[in-house]
Amino acid sequence: MLEFLYIKRAGDEEHYARFKAQLENQSDEQLNQLFENQLKCGIVGVHVQGIYLFCLWKIGRDRNLPFATDPDGGIQVLNGQVISLRPIGKISTEFKH
Repeated sequence: MLEFLYIKRAGDEEHYARFKAQLENQSDEQLNQLFENQLKCGIVGVHVQGIYLFCLWKIGRDRNLPFATDPDGGIQVLNGQVISLRPIGKISTEFKH
């Protein structure tokens, strides 16, 4: 699965705060490795994974890391609801006609 539709649920703030506390203490290299791990796993459709990816994306954007800033790859978040995961440096043609 390449995309996940995030719909907010009760308790999401607690998950986000926990992930943020964990991820903020990681080096840029460690964050890049965490992204690579998620890329290998893929989006499995678990709600908490969507929160984790959003948090990883947010911290990556704050640090200007490629997996969060590449316009065609990495973690993409559209309108705070659609989260997609793609390799960096490869333009996806899946949804183009």
